Amino acid sequence: MNTSETLAQAVLPRTIEELTPEWLGAALSIQQPGTLVNSVTQTGIIWGSATKVFAQVEYEKNPAQIPNRLCIKGGFDERSRAFGLGPAYELEGCFYRDLSPVLQAEHPDSFYAAAEKDQGVVILEDLNEKNADFAVPTRLWSVDDVAATLEVMAGWHGPLTGSAPGRFPWLPVGAEAARRAFDVMLSPEQFHILINRDEVPDLSPGLRDDERIRRAFRALWEYDDSAAHTINHGDAHFGQLYRIPGEAPAFLDWQTACLAPWGHDVAYFLGSALTVADRRTHERELLAHYTAALAAADGPTVDADEAWAEYRRHILHGFAWMCVPTVMQPAEVVSAMTERYAAAIDDLDPFELLFG
Repeated sequence: MNTSETLAQAVLPRTIEELTPEWLGAALSIQQPGTLVNSVTQTGIIWGSATKVFAQVEYEKNPAQIPNRLCIKGGFDERSRAFGLGPAYELEGCFYRDLSPVLQAEHPDSFYAAAEKDQGVVILEDLNEKNADFAVPTRLWSVDDVAATLEVMAGWHGPLTGSAPGRFPWLPVGAEAARRAFDVMLSPEQFHILINRDEVPDLSPGLRDDERIRRAFRALWEYDDSAAHTINHGDAHFGQLYRIPGEAPAFLDWQTACLAPWGHDVAYFLGSALTVADRRTHERELLAHYTAALAAADGPTVDADEAWAEYRRHILHGFAWMCVPTVMQPAEVVSAMTERYAAAIDDLDPFELLFG
């Protein structure tokens, strides 16, 4: 291992102050040998579940013509790490290092990816340079756009149906990183504090029963672990989407990629991507649209009743938003998402299936 590799891989940075020109040059030179960085100017920071640092880079040597504007992503905020998100950072580093080169799904180009216990750091293209339109949960897309996104999702779910542990040893069965975070958020110590915030709507009695919610998640995870799997995004809510002009929708933030049933991604996405009224009106036709696309992408043929049950069962994933702290997401986003998911869970009653 050369000096650059030693510097970039020995201990990953955990604060934005550690994103120095020396570290960045060492990191970039692993995949693009000969790269030297003169300066790094941080031009913006998005604090969230993970931290995105946007940087203007000046190179001394840039043989691979890496862009001057980059996005450096990792676990750089101890406030978020306190909610058990270390495994999510680690997993996204593994995703971009090992899986993204072979996954048939649009996602940002990566110039460096590394992982260690409870940390992962990736250096990505800055999609703003491609005039990307980033989805905002307070400003939804059309129903037709939602259908197009389901086609994209089916495009990788289909050919990867039947995936099993082993090819990527780090890829968990079930969204392990999210489960660890939920263990904290849904705990007796945190649950009522989080659901009683101003951002969360007045929940129905069944959604205020913390033991019932924990029991339901345990049942859902047990079901998922024993079901047929494909590779899931694992956190495929509407706010993870972006569009480059002329291209299909695509997903960001693969830090909860996992082996799980297709219903995990689909239900979680639909619950977030539509107003309550539009979901009630269009959810069955959109689910049929997805299952047709899944079969066309060499996935299984799923009949309408089975698909509806999978959708109902997995809508429970949306409850996590009732407990998302505003250090991870803006208050207005938490408010919008919790309203949609609370209504969807009450409408679809996953408890009937999980406890039946």
